[in-house]
Amino acid sequence: MDHDPIAHPASMQQFLRYARVTGIDLERVLYPELLAILTDSENVEFVPAYAMVETLQLCAIVAERPDLGAAFASWCNLRGYGPLSLLWDHCPTVADSIRVSGRFLHLETEAIGSRLAEEGDDIVLQQFMMIPARYGGSQFLECTMTLQMRVLQLIMGDDWHPLRIEFAHPPPPRMTVHRGLFRCPLVYGADRTALVLHRSELGRRTPNGNAHLLAFLEQQLERTGRNQRRDAAQTVHQIIAANLAGGAITLERTAQLLSVSPRSLQRRLADCGQSFASVLAAERRRLAEEYFATQSKPNLAELAYRLGYTEASAASRFLRAHMRTGARPLARRAHQQRSSAGGSTDTTA
Repeated sequence: MDHDPIAHPASMQQFLRYARVTGIDLERVLYPELLAILTDSENVEFVPAYAMVETLQLCAIVAERPDLGAAFASWCNLRGYGPLSLLWDHCPTVADSIRVSGRFLHLETEAIGSRLAEEGDDIVLQQFMMIPARYGGSQFLECTMTLQMRVLQLIMGDDWHPLRIEFAHPPPPRMTVHRGLFRCPLVYGADRTALVLHRSELGRRTPNGNAHLLAFLEQQLERTGRNQRRDAAQTVHQIIAANLAGGAITLERTAQLLSVSPRSLQRRLADCGQSFASVLAAERRRLAEEYFATQSKPNLAELAYRLGYTEASAASRFLRAHMRTGARPLARRAHQQRSSAGGSTDTTA
């Protein structure tokens, strides 16, 4: 990627209001740089993509709010987001809603990627982090999963809920808010973060949908400069993030998904100053850092699976070769970071 990942500031603007309403003392929770980004969000066009990720995670840790991401997303105004929120009300069907959300997600944030997969009669809407998350990305992903459910409810009604929701991170210590909000089976410690619905629901229609207006708005968003920011390396990063667990991704498979030859893909990556091997290693490093940041009891065999290896020893070799240390020091460092964040003065959230 030839730029630092960015996001639309609307989410941070809404979180500022949420913090005031719920009594989170941001000045006592956030470090100065992050606080400055948050308070300046009302006067800028873009913010760094990591800012919302770290804001949610730190506030959840310090304020002891394991439900913060989901609670914030259930509180916020769906129409108060960025360009993508202009489209949601005009989608005639669930399939349209899913399509435009995936197509223009990067206009809201470049912190995550998404993909749709079909598994029998199940439609799986997967989301995954695309940037490093020093303190973990669990709160941000729970927030975006909640928003995804609420967007689908614009068509299917507030009483609709998914078949199930899967989270790659461990369960929170308290589940009251999550169960009341999602009202469906929740699977924690999965190898992906995803919302699952039935194939038959893709055709559900809304009387408020406007296909002509939706097409017009899509054309306008497609013309924006930010659609040109994505490069080959960023695309490959997203494919690897979605398919790495279990060893299902290779250069050949990635090229097939992009409908190009492996040699052509390597040339495109070389134009970005990278190779498939370098992008794969970078994504494995990011996933490893995120894994240790969110797991209180890391398991090397589980980490190996998430990194696309069949043996724990391969994951151990990767950590030493690319992160210059082993699993235990990484786990200790992540624990110290969480303890340091949680040791700040508590808020009254």
